[in-house]
Amino acid sequence: MSFESISPAKLALIFGIAAVVIIFALLGSSAKNLFSGSITDEAKVILKQGNDCIVEGADNIPRTITDCSYDLNDTVLITYKAQQPAIEKHEIKQ
Repeated sequence: MSFESISPAKLALIFGIAAVVIIFALLGSSAKNLFSGSITDEAKVILKQGNDCIVEGADNIPRTITDCSYDLNDTVLITYKAQQPAIEKHEIKQ
């Protein structure tokens, strides 16, 4: 079978699927983290810059809380995905 007998649309589809498979193979752990469950963790406010707070969870990735009402050294419960910098939700620890 040669590539000449396959229509350009089918050939493009085959190469597209192959590209997606290669990308997921190379970034497999990153793709897995995108679809993994959320983690809720305690974090201290380690830096406050204007209305933004910087907190750091157990995975040692600094995360920013915008429009932050917390004070320096407050303990906050943060919810995030592993190895992702975004915070899904946050609240002061009671």
